[in-house]
Amino acid sequence: MNRTNIVPPSIKPIQVTDPQPEFLSTAEAARLLGLSTTLVQTLVDQNELVAWKTRGGHRRISRKSVINYQGMARRNDGHVRSTRVQTHLSLVSENVKLLSKLNTANQMWNLPVTLNLFASVTEALLDLSNVRPDMLIVELTMPLVEQQKTLQALVNFNNKGRGSLPIVLITQEKDLCVPENDATPGSIQIIHKPLNEEWLHACMVGVVAACRIY
Repeated sequence: MNRTNIVPPSIKPIQVTDPQPEFLSTAEAARLLGLSTTLVQTLVDQNELVAWKTRGGHRRISRKSVINYQGMARRNDGHVRSTRVQTHLSLVSENVKLLSKLNTANQMWNLPVTLNLFASVTEALLDLSNVRPDMLIVELTMPLVEQQKTLQALVNFNNKGRGSLPIVLITQEKDLCVPENDATPGSIQIIHKPLNEEWLHACMVGVVAACRIY
């Protein structure tokens, strides 16, 4: 009886991919969500994202909670998720041309944000009697000594006010830092980046997401 040699089919090796990490750094979570690291930290503080801290003080954010947050934002796209209808931002800059440019860009973005523009911090704070914004953004371009005085005035305002107002200071002065007498740590953040359309758009999208208005 003739025997036929049966050649077994070639077996392709199974490619094993590395499992995705269970936890992410703040920067990695920010990239996945398309938000700034500051807004991601806010979402953690608001228990929107699950996180823990390493011995070195670095946040590790649950990948599952990030994915769940993404899905929740998509399901609620275009719908109000809180009692407020509009997010309010106040922006201060002494550069009148820049304010005009940002105002034009804001109208094109068509985000659910009311952007109030001011040429001075004093003017912006006086306007709080009308509408309290979700965030105050201040561009500081004066000498360091004057910037420190402005920062201290904002710290005093938050310490004496009815609840802390989230404030972002944009400056090129590397030596500017929040003073130790700030009774509401985290309410004032300093960013060493230029104020431009790209940064403002990313900030506004992040604030909208943090306020659950998507």
